[in-house]
Order: sequence, then C-alpha cells, then structure tokens
Amino acid sequence: MWEPMAAELESFRDDTALVAIDFPGFGASSLRPAWSLAAISTEIRTEAERYTKQPVTVAGLSMGGYAAFEFLRANPGLTRALVLSNTRAEADSEEEKQHRNVFAEDARRRGPDAAMDRLYSNFVTPETAPAIAIEIRSWIMEADPEAIAAALDAMAQRNDSRDLLPLVTVPSLVISGGRDVMMRTTSMRAMAARLEDASFVEIPTAAHLTAVEEPRAWAQALASFLERL
Repeated sequence: MWEPMAAELESFRDDTALVAIDFPGFGASSLRPAWSLAAISTEIRTEAERYTKQPVTVAGLSMGGYAAFEFLRANPGLTRALVLSNTRAEADSEEEKQHRNVFAEDARRRGPDAAMDRLYSNFVTPETAPAIAIEIRSWIMEADPEAIAAALDAMAQRNDSRDLLPLVTVPSLVISGGRDVMMRTTSMRAMAARLEDASFVEIPTAAHLTAVEEPRAWAQALASFLERL
C-alpha cells in the first residue's frame, strides 16, 4: 500500500529512506496466531536499527498509527518525529472490542469475504479511481483469515494512548481524509490539538486509506513536514 506514495516521495526528496514494515501475516511477514501492538514496537526498532542508529520518523496509517504510538511509548529517545494518519489515540470501548471479536470469528469462518462486507465500503468512495478500488479489493481478498483475526485481536487489546498526547514533544504530522467515515476529520483535528508541535493536513478527496487513494498528496504532506525537521 505504501509503494505508490514512496515513489511520489522520491520526486520531492531524494535523500529520504522509507522502510515499510508488514504486520504479522500480511505481505512478506510470517503468520502468527497471536501478537500485540506493544510487542510490535520492538520489532520496528530492530528493523529501523538495520539501517540507522539515529532517531527515526515513525509513520503509521490506521492500525499503523497504533503501532507508531507504541513505538513512541517504548522508544522516546529514538523517535525524531511522528506521522499519524487516519488513526486515533483512544483504545477500543467494550462495545468496539466486542465488535472486533465478532468480526474476528466471522473472518475465521468466512475468510476475507467477512472483511469485504465490513470494510470495503469504508475504504473507497464513488470517486475512488477504479484501478485503486480494484487493487484495494484484491488486497482484502488475498488476506489470510487468521492474519485478519489476529490483527483484530491485537487492535482490540491495544493500549490507550491518550495519556501520551500531551507528552509528545517531537514534531508531529496528522493526516486525515475528508471522506473518512472511520476516523473523522473533526476527531483527528482534536487529537492534533493535544500535541505540542503538530501540523494538520486534510486530504479532502480521500477516504480511510489516504496514502493509497492520494499518494502524491500524502507524499507532498510528508515531504513538507520533513523539510522543517
């Protein structure tokens, strides 16, 4: 999902290395029956240290934002800046946890069809480019049911990061999609307002997967942000 944005970023900055990390069971990462977002922060650090010992900018979209919060919590001295896209700081409510549990069981029973039924309409709009909409659909349908279920379980059990917001002193970039019905622009603006040094960018035409629908706009926002670090 990051490849088109990474290609666009190169046109703005040729001095920036972007390392994309797959969650367990997705992309090239091995399937695991259970994992936590808190534990993932250690794996992100290990991967980052393959390339540099210096502090890094950590960026995450949706579930990736939850991982970014956990990386910051565990590695404040290694976080140069934070990019949070289409995500939130608060943990799931009990009702939301129950919804994820039901979703996870549905995914184990029906496979990726369960994710198509529950997520696809939130990832695209009538204006989404057909090629992108088809690609998003293919990603969902190729996903391993156990990977979907494990990711849902990890999100349901994640830490609440609202306590971190006023403690974040590194520069932050918050990106929202104007058509995102999962993470509304108003709530993301409110999150940005609690960060000490935050820039806020709304991509009006994008739904939840902003970097996928509008990779150039996302890359431009990121490049402008990096320019001031």
